[in-house]
Amino acid sequence: MREEYHVTLYSQMGPREGRLDLQYEGSAVTGSLELMGRRNPVHGVRSEDGHLCLSHAIRTAVSTLFCETALELHGERLTGVTTADVCRMRWEGSRISPEP
Repeated sequence: MREEYHVTLYSQMGPREGRLDLQYEGSAVTGSLELMGRRNPVHGVRSEDGHLCLSHAIRTAVSTLFCETALELHGERLTGVTTADVCRMRWEGSRISPEP
């Protein structure tokens, strides 16, 4: 199964808009996070109650943050928090409906 989300990451430098693409195979999750013009691979696990635990990097023009992200899925919406060595950032997002 595949899902796509329009996401907003609330960083110290303000909100950053992006796209999270996820593919599920059982409880395993793979995909990508496109943010600030860069595509970053993600991987992790999904629990039966809709929680995602993802590991990924966020690359910018000047640095790379190695992150752990905890997300909760609520129907068409997701919320969560990313933790890196130097910061914590809040997430919000909504599922992008597939085209008919």
